[in-house]
Amino acid sequence: MGDAPNKISITICGDGGCGKSSMTLRLVRSQWVHEYDPTIEDSYSVTRSIDGEQYFLSITDTAGQEEYRTLWAASNLESDAFLLVYDITSESSLSALDYFMDMIDIETETRAEKNSRLLNELGDSARGIEVGRAAPVRIVAGNKCDLKNSRVISAKDGLEYARKHNSGFMETSAREMVNIEETFALLVRRVVESRQEHQRHNQELLKPTRHVGFSLKKDPTLSKKEPEANSSKQANKRQSIFHRLKGRRANADDEQAEKNTEASQMNLSDDTTPSQWKRLCC
Repeated sequence: MGDAPNKISITICGDGGCGKSSMTLRLVRSQWVHEYDPTIEDSYSVTRSIDGEQYFLSITDTAGQEEYRTLWAASNLESDAFLLVYDITSESSLSALDYFMDMIDIETETRAEKNSRLLNELGDSARGIEVGRAAPVRIVAGNKCDLKNSRVISAKDGLEYARKHNSGFMETSAREMVNIEETFALLVRRVVESRQEHQRHNQELLKPTRHVGFSLKKDPTLSKKEPEANSSKQANKRQSIFHRLKGRRANADDEQAEKNTEASQMNLSDDTTPSQWKRLCC
């Protein structure tokens, strides 16, 4: 079953030094941290009002260094949303997101399989309730957009990468507080949409199949009787035709018999003239 409707878990991932912790602290404490301190894993909680609703955000800031990636806990992959951060001044930081994208793809497939299995097990009892978990949401964020003179990854390249991986896209600056609140608000909205779509999809799968009109399938019990019925109909039809023909023939015989009787009863005397005889016989 899913979490409470207004509780959303977010995992932040990306290469080391791209500004993940700075973005998180800007959101949670409105604080700018200039010194780089490698993070293994930190957790934060914050409440935000978005579109008139209060949401409780549980944020996990994960390690970016490659040597720490094996420490990714299974709980990180169970998040509702992922914020994948790269540094617009570091080309390698964008390609480093491939690892995390692959992990999220696997998690998406795993959830879909679990959801399908749960629906099959629960059957009609799953109607009207939330079953399984929605697909995870992801947004790619190109951080440090204030460093325009040092940019090596264009906004267009970042957007194309995000679209390729079915992700949202934003450019941010933790230093100048650019698109920080907006990025997390977008994550929340995408999670809400994903949950709604997940619920609709489940209910569609649970709808009973309705049959309108007659079925084109033949009843197996009737199909066995059909040859017998057809042969009987054909026999009756042949017999009816035979009786009609026989009746016609009998009528013709009766007419001929009557003619013969009339002819025999006629008195043809010896003095009948040839012309009369010829006329009678014609």
